[in-house]
Amino acid sequence: MKTVLIVSACLLAAAPAAASAAPPEPRAPTADAAWTAKVRHFVVARARPSAASRAVARLEPVTRFWRRPQRLLVLGRVRTDPATGQRWVPVRLPDRPNRSMGFLRVSEVDLAVTRTRIVVRVGARRVELWRAGRREASWRAAVGTSGTPTPRGLFAVQDPVPSQGAQRSYLGPYIITLTAYSPVLTSFMGGNGLVAIHGTDATGLLGRAVSHGCVRVANDAVSRLYRVATPGVPVEIRA
Repeated sequence: MKTVLIVSACLLAAAPAAASAAPPEPRAPTADAAWTAKVRHFVVARARPSAASRAVARLEPVTRFWRRPQRLLVLGRVRTDPATGQRWVPVRLPDRPNRSMGFLRVSEVDLAVTRTRIVVRVGARRVELWRAGRREASWRAAVGTSGTPTPRGLFAVQDPVPSQGAQRSYLGPYIITLTAYSPVLTSFMGGNGLVAIHGTDATGLLGRAVSHGCVRVANDAVSRLYRVATPGVPVEIRA
């Protein structure tokens, strides 16, 4: 037996080194990982993976409110335009309508992987933080009423921002804006019906359907989410 083991070890040592693995390719978000695309400069998102396709959005390299690097959630694999050979990646757009998407040239973005995921369970009135496929935390939440519902679907963190002093009693210390919009309100409090996860001082309302579509959690919960909810992190809002 010793002879066999020694021979096997020698054969392994003498074997040629394996070829370097190709870099991983982006894919649709899963429970344990998702891809993001950092926008390098002003870009045009297209309806299809072709420069000749219709423009559906014009994107800045920085986010709308806090002016941090713009990162978008990648929705699937890279597509190649057979006419030009250009490679394109589908992303979730931070605009209406809900769940809108567009294609960006791979050459115009920096691709990266995130292991963070946020899950909102509207029926259970819970917000969950997941890392690498494992649930790290779960908090009670207030969600939209039947008349002003919280939208369902796969969204992403758009731009987390600290709240203003006068807002903190009803929005908490942080507002994590999403690529989600109210399905019924096109304007609200001076905005365009943008949905966010935010804090609240009214903790007695947590666990109830009382909001205009936003998701409220306790201030310690939103503070923890703010530390990890960078732009492009997937946010799945379930029934």
